[in-house]
Amino acid sequence: MAEEGPQEQNVQYQLPPELASGVYANFAVVHHESEHDITIDFCQLDSIPPDVPPEAGGQRVIRVVSRVHVARTFITPLLQAISTNAFQQEDTLRKQEEGESNEP
Repeated sequence: MAEEGPQEQNVQYQLPPELASGVYANFAVVHHESEHDITIDFCQLDSIPPDVPPEAGGQRVIRVVSRVHVARTFITPLLQAISTNAFQQEDTLRKQEEGESNEP
């Protein structure tokens, strides 16, 4: 019997309208809920107002805007996808900046 490779799957990507606008996050907390899942809390890290010194009770607030439970087996492909996308974006931005600096 011949060994078969992975079979191609048809997948339909759906984005519900209520999620289309997304949420902004500039901080994340990663922790383990169980031995099989990793939880990522995507957060907004608020800044301390400039006129409130820390000793006056000014504290930064971290507000969770989304909690995602991820299978451990999905972490490596997720990190690879993020890395690939980030490098492609850096290359694009670098090329744009180089093109702007070469203009008279």
